[in-house]
Amino acid sequence: MVHATVPEMSRATEVDRVPPPIETKSGDYAYYVRAGAAGSQLYCRRPVADPDGEQVIMDSSALAAAHGYELQSLLVSDGHDFVGCLATRCDGAHVGTESGSLLVFSLASSGSTELVQTLEGVFNFVFGRGDTLFYTVLNDKLRADRVRWHRVGLPLSHDVDVYVEPDDECFVDITRTKDKRFHIISSSTLDSSEVRVFPTNNAGIAPQVALQLLRPRQRGVEYFVDHHGDEFVILTNSPPDDQSSAPVDTPLPFRLVAAPSSCPSSEHWTEMLRMPPGGGQIEDVEIFRNYIMVSTKCQCRPEVVIHNRLTRENARLPLPYGSSGVVRPEPNPQFDSSAVRIGFNSPVHLGSVVEYDMQTMRPSQSWVSTPLHIDADSYTIRHESVPSGDTRIPLTLIHSKAVDLSTAPPTLIRVYGAYGVSLEPEFRLEDVPLLLRGWVIALAHVRGGGELGREWYAAGRGRNKVRAVNDLLACARFLLERGWSAPERLAVTGVSAGGLVVGAALNKAPEYFRAAALHVPFVDPLTAMLSPELPLTGVETAEWGNPAANAADYAAIGEYAPYDNIREAAAAGRAPAILVTAGGQDRRVSVWQPAKWVARLRSRGGYSASVAARAKGQPKLIFVSRMGEGHFLSDGSPGDGDGGSVMAHALRNAFLISELNDVP
Repeated sequence: MVHATVPEMSRATEVDRVPPPIETKSGDYAYYVRAGAAGSQLYCRRPVADPDGEQVIMDSSALAAAHGYELQSLLVSDGHDFVGCLATRCDGAHVGTESGSLLVFSLASSGSTELVQTLEGVFNFVFGRGDTLFYTVLNDKLRADRVRWHRVGLPLSHDVDVYVEPDDECFVDITRTKDKRFHIISSSTLDSSEVRVFPTNNAGIAPQVALQLLRPRQRGVEYFVDHHGDEFVILTNSPPDDQSSAPVDTPLPFRLVAAPSSCPSSEHWTEMLRMPPGGGQIEDVEIFRNYIMVSTKCQCRPEVVIHNRLTRENARLPLPYGSSGVVRPEPNPQFDSSAVRIGFNSPVHLGSVVEYDMQTMRPSQSWVSTPLHIDADSYTIRHESVPSGDTRIPLTLIHSKAVDLSTAPPTLIRVYGAYGVSLEPEFRLEDVPLLLRGWVIALAHVRGGGELGREWYAAGRGRNKVRAVNDLLACARFLLERGWSAPERLAVTGVSAGGLVVGAALNKAPEYFRAAALHVPFVDPLTAMLSPELPLTGVETAEWGNPAANAADYAAIGEYAPYDNIREAAAAGRAPAILVTAGGQDRRVSVWQPAKWVARLRSRGGYSASVAARAKGQPKLIFVSRMGEGHFLSDGSPGDGDGGSVMAHALRNAFLISELNDVP
């Protein structure tokens, strides 16, 4: 069975035609990526004036063969004379570290490249003026805590710290504004931001740059910065006309404000745009000279609003899949353009890109990949609302139109519910074999996620984390009570923090489920948060609490922690079969967490490792530890619908199909 679903997943990505590359213009060149031989990615450019003058500046396969690196991302300097490749070692040396190597190549006018220098341990980078760049590094706790300045060709001993963040809760990043006039250093916690900027025109002259702070950190207040003309444009949830530094307990909706370039501190912020009541939550913005593209989400459904800066009118773009998919802005570097490119996908549509004319609000061109073996019109995506306590939980159901829900078809509930990350209705390769077999995929948008904005996130984190567990169980009850599923036909899955929600739900109501698949599950949060020596413990206190310093936090975690709440087999009643996978190089969820949870389940919960366990009346518990893999090399990840290896997907599917389809 493991190998049976592999061809189905392979066929799922076969398309009727390969759309032409999407070009991005920068100066005198148009840059694009296209497929090469044997799965290679070719990074190309051509002179804007010469449509046939293609230059291949980087070949991912050649990089691996010549230098032993797997390419992750690529940037070209403003002068078009350097290429920076952020890459990981093909031999797996970077597994678990989450940082990589920065390979800097010189780029000739002919398009040829030559390796100049390699910087190890780089997490992110941007180019500065001339032959300079800025990069971030991770410390031993997997926290990016500093930004460094580097001149290409000089030894690393000449590098200078531009900014160092001592707060263990903060994660540092560096980016640039769209007009390339300012570098942005952001220092963020899970619920706050602090941003400093400095002009790019002196970034290559003096490494000791003068940083300008836009707004001091305030718990509960976030802001994100861009720039054009003579003003900064800022997306923020700060209280209007409130300069207090007191924590904001209830997150406010995001709005758009502007600040003069000469005095951008928060007392000079003026409001540009906010969504009207019922208009949804702003998730992202893209600034143009005459327009602002606003990505919003209303009741879990994506919308794109175009704000005309001249008329101050708002209009909604027609989306290709309506409200049943995922919207992600594509790179739109041309500030003076009236065209905007937006990416789309859905559970039954591969990624596509549409360019819209913001003057006419109509598509001007598109790049669409249509799967050969998936008839999208044969599937439906429906949205339900599930009562849970004093609120209602959005539940998205994906299934073939031929499936009759009243027959209780096999169903897989997916859950995450942490860090304000939305569980999106996106294309996930591992779900294709299940959909082809008549399964229902159910997305439980529980509190703690970001589907309904930052307030939804706050309602399911910290001491409120147990709400995410209760919401998942409410979604399961909803399906069972309606007859759309049955305990022997219901499975549940979660990754990382989502695995915690699943594990806690299994402790509370194991009788709801026939099977559960947990990947790199965070199942011992109490031990982890009491261990400051572990990576990310300091950063994570805003998500889980600080049980070492606060008795209420300790009690709250103890209420739901999967490891600490396993019931004895006699008290637990019928228990589901469980598949657990872990990575031996995982530094976020160390392999000992799922391993000790599995051991306690076997000792207390009556579980067996035997394949023949069902025949003996014992629930099956399978633990797979891939010792050479890290956290993000495991099966599936929120926001990464194609995360994990095909064989890991196949193992999960074989387990689920054998458990739910082999029902007496």
